[in-house]
Amino acid sequence: MRLRSGQSLLELALCAPVVVLLALGVAAVVQLQDAAAGLDAATRAAVDVASRAPDPRIADTAAHARFADVVSAYPLRGAVLRISFGNFNRAADLTATSEATVDVSWAGLVLPSQFRIRSQAVVRLEPWRTHRSA
Repeated sequence: MRLRSGQSLLELALCAPVVVLLALGVAAVVQLQDAAAGLDAATRAAVDVASRAPDPRIADTAAHARFADVVSAYPLRGAVLRISFGNFNRAADLTATSEATVDVSWAGLVLPSQFRIRSQAVVRLEPWRTHRSA
């Protein structure tokens, strides 16, 4: 009976590192998904605000302000927003692309320390609004 009492301790010693690595990997993937969702939300919010602006200059300022507000709530580093206005005519498309870095160095045993994520959103300018040309 005494020989069997050490079996569970041995099984724990063999399985615990695998379980810890799996837990770290899952937590890192969840952080990456949260950051990607945040970057998508910030990009969509920025391009939505820009599509309602009367001219490209105001649209750019409003979009970057909205992007910074939304990004601040997520674990993103070095988030950058780029907006393509085209000719800024009614019913034209605005395209916003963004990218940021997510730091998961705390899970360095499982994944690389940083991931670069990107997002893109396209919105049609509101056709019923009056827009001034640049």
